[in-house]
Amino acid sequence: METSRLSARIRARLNIPDPDRLQKNEVYGPCRYAGFEGHEGTIIYEVGSRRIIRNGDRVTKIVPLNGIRESEVEAMRFVREHTTIPVPRVYATTPKSITMDYVEGTTLEKAWKGLSDADRVEIMNQLRGYVDQLRAIKGSYIGGLGRTPAVDERRFFDEGGPFESEAEWNDFLLGGAKGACPEILQSMLRSQLRTDHEIVFTHGDLHSCNIMVRDGRIVAILDWENAGFYPEYHELVKPLRSPRWRVGYYNALPDIFLRRYDAEYIVDQFLGTITTR
Repeated sequence: METSRLSARIRARLNIPDPDRLQKNEVYGPCRYAGFEGHEGTIIYEVGSRRIIRNGDRVTKIVPLNGIRESEVEAMRFVREHTTIPVPRVYATTPKSITMDYVEGTTLEKAWKGLSDADRVEIMNQLRGYVDQLRAIKGSYIGGLGRTPAVDERRFFDEGGPFESEAEWNDFLLGGAKGACPEILQSMLRSQLRTDHEIVFTHGDLHSCNIMVRDGRIVAILDWENAGFYPEYHELVKPLRSPRWRVGYYNALPDIFLRRYDAEYIVDQFLGTITTR
């Protein structure tokens, strides 16, 4: 009961409607609550405080609490300019929103079960080509474009750096374990963290919900907020943290990489169980 009263007070203070009364695809005139002012259209996606509002052939992604990372916008523009990866064109940005192309299609997460084996193979081959293009772009530091901070979203939005070496990045990852486990265990973990991976451009969130498909082809890769230069294993290990194991995409994902990163995955998973960030 106390939690409900607290939530109600917070919603009232921020002028946010009761989520039980907010329905998906509800059509709005000018949005009337904090962080959404001036955006008209149909809500086509919502999670937490985030919304994507469609208005004609454009959509606006709104992140009222944490805001839009500048590196996300730069990554979308960079990838459109330097690769053949389908990324929505950005038209306007504010500290809390991005307006971009609307892409007709279905997320791979929703489409996977109904795809033929041939379509699945085609989509994964296409994704392999796109990932290869990203990995061909090498970095000299770990972080977002323009030497913006690196991100580890293991539990919360945690930023650090940019880091000049993988050893510094490892220190950052282990920082969440300090106080959560004995020093001897931290030392064991550090001994398993390599410092010689290639640093490559990375999407950073290749979950199947961020890949749009239509007619057996990838038509867009979305959500570039975690993109940047990271150790080569990061692109594979990050989505395998996902709980969406029912989707066969995650079983096929390792095959698009030239090598597996079994040890890196095991260490990353263990870090996720002890980090205090």
